[in-house]
Amino acid sequence: MRSVHDVGGLHFGAVPLADHEMATWEKRSNAVAAALRQKGLATLDEQRRHVEALNESYHKHGYFERHLLAWAQIVIDRGLVTSAELGRMLAGDPELRAVEPPRVPPAGADGQRAGAPLPARFRPGDRVRVLNAEPPGHVRTPWYCRGHAGVVERVCGVFPNPEELAYRRSGLPETTLYRVRFRACDLWTGYGENPADTVDIEIYEHWLRPA
Repeated sequence: MRSVHDVGGLHFGAVPLADHEMATWEKRSNAVAAALRQKGLATLDEQRRHVEALNESYHKHGYFERHLLAWAQIVIDRGLVTSAELGRMLAGDPELRAVEPPRVPPAGADGQRAGAPLPARFRPGDRVRVLNAEPPGHVRTPWYCRGHAGVVERVCGVFPNPEELAYRRSGLPETTLYRVRFRACDLWTGYGENPADTVDIEIYEHWLRPA
């Protein structure tokens, strides 16, 4: 099923372009999230997975509210606090003190690489097609480009698989990431703008096949 956050290409109203000053609590929540990731408590991909898991309530919350809800679930899942303790913290219980969280190594991170990454299968200029698949869980390939063909614009390098990192796995072996260029009129039926418009999307190799 299409994830609640994956709204690219849908009629979702005008995008607000005006910037706004971040509130103090938004700055703090952003700093806390960065610090907890640095401590090794979770990857950005795990944070994203929990944000997506908000489902119907996703659009009821702002950007930083989603992050706070995601991290609340992460620290509970990790056993750092219980839901009851978190409730007491939010209520301002003076008997609860902040503690330094332990540094937790990512799952599967034992200093060994799980095999060298395979050579890149595609090169710039190759025509590729995105799998038309609906795997469960966290994915990094937008819904609107699945099943469509494009051209490899560049090879971005090799990275741990974010769809595995989201579930506390090692993400190894590393996989090649490509930047693929699509014609906008191929992605969206009835596209009424310049027919030469293109969209570049970064896609991992396991989502691509020769076109």
